[in-house]
Amino acid sequence: AVVSTQSTGRMSIVEQLNDISTSMNNEIETIRLIDHPKGFELLPSRCEATSIKVLLEKHGLSYQVEIKSNVEYISTNGRFPVLIFNEKDIVCGFSELVKYLWKRGYSLSEKLTQTEKCDMDIYTALIKRLEALELFTSWLIEDNYTHVTLPAYTSHTTWPLSAILPFYKKRQVYRLVASQGQWHDISSEMLMAETKDVAGALTERLGDQGTFFRDRDTGQDLVTELDCLVYGHLNAIFMTKLPSYRMKRALGLHSRLIEYCKYVESKHGLRAQRERS
Repeated sequence: AVVSTQSTGRMSIVEQLNDISTSMNNEIETIRLIDHPKGFELLPSRCEATSIKVLLEKHGLSYQVEIKSNVEYISTNGRFPVLIFNEKDIVCGFSELVKYLWKRGYSLSEKLTQTEKCDMDIYTALIKRLEALELFTSWLIEDNYTHVTLPAYTSHTTWPLSAILPFYKKRQVYRLVASQGQWHDISSEMLMAETKDVAGALTERLGDQGTFFRDRDTGQDLVTELDCLVYGHLNAIFMTKLPSYRMKRALGLHSRLIEYCKYVESKHGLRAQRERS
């Protein structure tokens, strides 16, 4: 006998159960965000933490902040803060968070065309250059390293680790910065020039728009993951105090970026560094 498999337009019981199972597996019940103690986070991690918090809040996802001095060694990929979902899934860094949420149906960019998504990837890569400049500012500018980075980085270690760990970390940062193909020298002048290039590119892309993309149907602002990422970095850079801060001055020359931060805060409710217990 041949059994007809013609579709009736309705889901079978097995399909319904599979759909429910998938939904349950993707459900986010709890989020723990493990971060550095306040006052001991460095500029790069502060930028990433701000972007992550803004993205979670934009999705309406609640999280519980936990403070641990060894968060850098908890991370599975060297990025932090560390996020633990449902007490089992460990996610480290903004990029991994975007991927994790996307697999569970959380996306701010589903309305973008393929071309716009490619543009978003380009400007996300631009923020990678900004991240290298944040590392440079923290680790390779001597005033910042001596008075801020070194005390913070070694605050929870004892000798000889307090001497060994920062030495290796500083060498690692130097190699990372030197690996940037477009950087012919590692200097404060290079820092200023590169920061201005990044700021100029972001300013040009924004134009007179409120956000980086617009909803094609309504013409209204469309807040995407790129806005969360860019706002998080810019806000943290503008809010952080360092002895020598040419990077902040270079970004501050582009008043459009300051206007952008204020706009997305007031218009779209993006806020940075909210305290959660």
